[in-house]
Amino acid sequence: MIRSPAIRALAALLLTALALAGCRREPPAEDLAKAAGDPVAAVKAQARALRDNDLVRWSRLSLPPELHARSEALWDRRLAEATPAGDEDAREYAEVMARLTAPDAEAALMRDLEPKLQQFEAEVGGQWPLMQATASIFLSAAIEANTELAAAEKAHGRELADAVLDWAQPALITDRARARRAIAALSATARELDLPTLEQARALGMTPALEKGGVALAGLKQAALAYDLDLDAALDGVQAELLSTEGDQATVKVSYPLLGRTIAFETKMQRVGEGWYGAEAIRQAEAELAEAAHATGEALADDDGLATDAAMGASAD
Repeated sequence: MIRSPAIRALAALLLTALALAGCRREPPAEDLAKAAGDPVAAVKAQARALRDNDLVRWSRLSLPPELHARSEALWDRRLAEATPAGDEDAREYAEVMARLTAPDAEAALMRDLEPKLQQFEAEVGGQWPLMQATASIFLSAAIEANTELAAAEKAHGRELADAVLDWAQPALITDRARARRAIAALSATARELDLPTLEQARALGMTPALEKGGVALAGLKQAALAYDLDLDAALDGVQAELLSTEGDQATVKVSYPLLGRTIAFETKMQRVGEGWYGAEAIRQAEAELAEAAHATGEALADDDGLATDAAMGASAD
């Protein structure tokens, strides 16, 4: 089965949507990047940042300042220690970006896509219901097997998968006018990103990477909109409700409209200092930092062992 530009856009955006929450509200400008003092307002602030395609602000609202700073330091350390990208990966990346940013990119990409759309139309025929059912089983199994997702996130993921599978009808996927609009959006986004080589993309610090990510998010939204998938409307329509609080822990119910459905999930919030943050985001960031510290400790132990072995060998000589 081919992958249309909108499907690619959707896959990336729905990962971000796991953190989706809150409806838009205009806070004072100086408070935009400061976590709110109650869990519902904190959730709304994160949603507003996503609606504005401001991933820098979203990242600062997602983690307590000290933890965010440590995560950024880990990013910088990994950036400094990273080995160069492989020649094949670098070549493939450069080719894709060159095609997306070429002066005739829209026409050339549509010309390449046309035979694949024709093949899709010929092969699918009356098999779509069976393919939908198979895809539903596969996606449900993949979500369930993902050990990085909490139970609420898995339930949310299954709801999203069902909505997307109902939406992704063959006539929609093969609509040439929609495909042209999606390709134009992705091509314009690639030009705005201005990252022609993988080396340039991999050299970005955390804040520049998030700034580029905001550009990509805006472009992917536009590509999805070509297929009537309005993610900004979903963000605008989200409702948040405080279900419970106990000390520094809270549970918020979030619901939002998507593809003719109302999708709801519960998210855990945690108070740190004066602000509220997603409990799962905190857990994941702390786990990543702990894993990195453990790996560094093992590397240092290995180095010490090699030095000791060398010293003993020299003494024996």
